[in-house]
Amino acid sequence: MIPIFKSVEEEAEFWDTHDTEEFADEFEPAEVKFARPLKHKWMLTIELDEETFNQMKKLAKGAEKEIGVLIRSWVLEHLKETY
Repeated sequence: MIPIFKSVEEEAEFWDTHDTEEFADEFEPAEVKFARPLKHKWMLTIELDEETFNQMKKLAKGAEKEIGVLIRSWVLEHLKETY
């Protein structure tokens, strides 16, 4: 039986040392409805040599953006120009 906890900290300590599978029979399925459809996002890994990566880091820093945000904006701009 899942205990009743006196604090969030106590609960966190409990779940740090217990697996929810131990209490599988105590859980009930829940129906979830979303107000709007979820958007799918895809991640892509690209390989860059060290020099190119360092150049990208400098450009991103100069633009005050994370490197991934900068590269993503470039890809989106190129797609917009292409289509």
